[in-house]
Amino acid sequence: MIYLFNNYSISDYTLLIVFSVLSAIAETFLILLPKIGGVSVSFALTFSAILLTNPLTASIISAIGMILRCPYIDGKGRVHIFNNPIHKTVFNVSQYIINASISGLVYVYVDKTLDFGFQFFNPIASAICLIVYLFLNSLFIASLMSILLKERLTYIWKNYLLGFVNIALVGLLGIIVAFSYDSFGTTGILLFFIPLMFARYTFKLYLDMRKNYFETLNVLVRAIEANDPYTSGHSMRVSAYAEAIAKQVGLPQSKIDLIKSAALLHDIGKIGIDKNILNKTEGLEKEELERIKSHPEIGATIIADLSYLSNISDIIRHHHERNDGKGYPDGLSYDKIPLETSILTIADSFDAMTTNRPYRASLSLESALKEVKNNEGTQFNPDIVDDAIIALRKTFFKLSEEKV
Repeated sequence: MIYLFNNYSISDYTLLIVFSVLSAIAETFLILLPKIGGVSVSFALTFSAILLTNPLTASIISAIGMILRCPYIDGKGRVHIFNNPIHKTVFNVSQYIINASISGLVYVYVDKTLDFGFQFFNPIASAICLIVYLFLNSLFIASLMSILLKERLTYIWKNYLLGFVNIALVGLLGIIVAFSYDSFGTTGILLFFIPLMFARYTFKLYLDMRKNYFETLNVLVRAIEANDPYTSGHSMRVSAYAEAIAKQVGLPQSKIDLIKSAALLHDIGKIGIDKNILNKTEGLEKEELERIKSHPEIGATIIADLSYLSNISDIIRHHHERNDGKGYPDGLSYDKIPLETSILTIADSFDAMTTNRPYRASLSLESALKEVKNNEGTQFNPDIVDDAIIALRKTFFKLSEEKV
């Protein structure tokens, strides 16, 4: 900031005030993301300020928006500077200033070097500015989340970098706002601020739908497991293990969500199996064993009839297949078993080994992991076993801590 104050000045106080107020509003209506934080459309205003004025003005607008924001957080109510931990406020304001100032300085430099574009808009400098802003913002947040969540920095950072399309779209709105303000003044920016908030509303609807989707699955799972004390919580744990393995392997979020859904519902077919068979403590008759082995097919049939879940029916059908082709129901082997199914198979087997069942006591963590390793290439896909062991160990401890 010292460098900015020494080299730049505020030339348009009207813009500073109006943009700061709108930035605070945008930050107040940010969208909260689980385990990540929040996102807002205030960057459009920061980007507009970079184009219209200079890095100093843009940094001040960005900082004021953060300081004056007052978002609503479930369980906490309105959170503002007076009831938020000071270290969080300092971190957020600091990284906003750094992001805006450095990306703004890059824009100024490239604009002077490559004199191309309109009166105040250089498309090449703008594109580079967007890339720099995304890089810095994602690096700061991903580093913090990596420490707090004890996740790999590369994985979290990769997911943030995938948000470049969203940043680019918000940046495009920022360009429109800049031209609007240049042509029509304050009236123009107020007119185009409405689409910004509409974009925020649309994105929030998507996140709410996604949240409701998984909450609905969780309720369904609890209803299925309600009458079976031995499998209560099994699907939730399998989902956690499968998610962790998928992350360790490096799958994209869309695939991870698919695996989580399949893991939650992988045993739904057991609602078609006699409860007495499921909870039988002595050895099963041949017919009883065959009946239990039919639950993947029953589950796949149930799920296939639901259009919004049909894409996981094959994963559910094959979660008892084996890498050597000796599994059921179709006897698929290595190259015929989808990766998503292979991940679910390991997660399901590991949780079964580490929990008590009617016919045996649970194995210790190390014994279960040894079993996974010993069955590499026979029961389990050898390509992912080592990654799975890393993820299973970490998630097992995490789930154990949550029970305390």
